[in-house]
Amino acid sequence: MKGETKKALKAVAVVTVIAAGGYGLYRAITAAAPPGIELSNLAISPEEVNPGDTVTISCLAVNKSDTEQSRTVIIGGDVMGQKTVILAPGESAVVSFEATPTEVGVYQVSVDGLTGTFTVTEAPVARIVLSNLIIQPGEVNIGELVTISVTATNEGNAAGSKVVTCTIT
Repeated sequence: MKGETKKALKAVAVVTVIAAGGYGLYRAITAAAPPGIELSNLAISPEEVNPGDTVTISCLAVNKSDTEQSRTVIIGGDVMGQKTVILAPGESAVVSFEATPTEVGVYQVSVDGLTGTFTVTEAPVARIVLSNLIIQPGEVNIGELVTISVTATNEGNAAGSKVVTCTIT
């Protein structure tokens, strides 16, 4: 892998807006990057894939201003792409890019000073996918027991594990 050259990958961008009304796709326009939207929490998943597998690169965009703002989020490094988000005051959005590398190597990713890598290898890799989130019961009183479960399926071609984090707000 060391010393190998890779082509820059074009990424497909997906923006998911987190708002009081739930999740949904949000419209995009091209605009200058105002200081009101901050980017954080760069995530690359999975971090190891085989050629032809899809990698999702995402970050959190938060409008810290008291007015509606738009910002073009640009992904750089070995994966290239951009997506513009428009956020109301206090609103946040997960901005996701998808890339499908075909060449073996270590790929560098950067978004607004946030950096990370993913590896493309010929060796078998685990690809654990989570589905079927179940929360029972749907409503409880303080102190009552809630059961949260999810199905984990390995769609890869090697054994592996995945850390699952449950956040309750």
